[in-house]
Amino acid sequence: MTRVFTTGQVAKIFSVNINTVIKWFDDGKLEGFRLPRSNERRIYRESVLEFMKAHDISLDLLQAFDDERRTKRGRRGADAARPAAAQAKTGAELRTFPRKPVDLVARVESTVGEMSAKVNVRNISMGGVFLTGLGTSHKLIPTEFRLKVDTGDARGTLDGVCQLVHLRRVDDESLAFGCRFTQVDPGSLQSYLASV
Repeated sequence: MTRVFTTGQVAKIFSVNINTVIKWFDDGKLEGFRLPRSNERRIYRESVLEFMKAHDISLDLLQAFDDERRTKRGRRGADAARPAAAQAKTGAELRTFPRKPVDLVARVESTVGEMSAKVNVRNISMGGVFLTGLGTSHKLIPTEFRLKVDTGDARGTLDGVCQLVHLRRVDDESLAFGCRFTQVDPGSLQSYLASV
């Protein structure tokens, strides 16, 4: 069991950008230390656990990370005894975060420049969102943008920064794209997903 994590490992656990983890560390939300004569940070496991509990984030994420590391090191868990056919998983089962289908209106705004557009959120997870409805008239699609999702009820708005992962043409007039969260309040996102 890992007692100290790199910022990259913590980013993988939460499926966020490494810069988000560095900001959390620098803001004192995650505790650890810097390696001597370098800018590298190490984060205590206990601090990650406290952060997850404070933001109501499922501890299953940390367990999944630990299981993956054990598997990579050649150790097999309880699933090793199962037949190979029983171990086969679909794409949905392999996802770190399950997707929740939704039909919400959102606005994407470029973090640099003037681009702003209305889009539809088709599914959402702790890792990111899948959006449709961006017109092909938008000649410049930002690789990073602010996403404001209107939840359509008393929960208000979800607000975060996303990074474009993939983009495809749906028809001659619109695009669909998947993106991952690089900055989002994990507590509000977790509570929203729990209620969907």
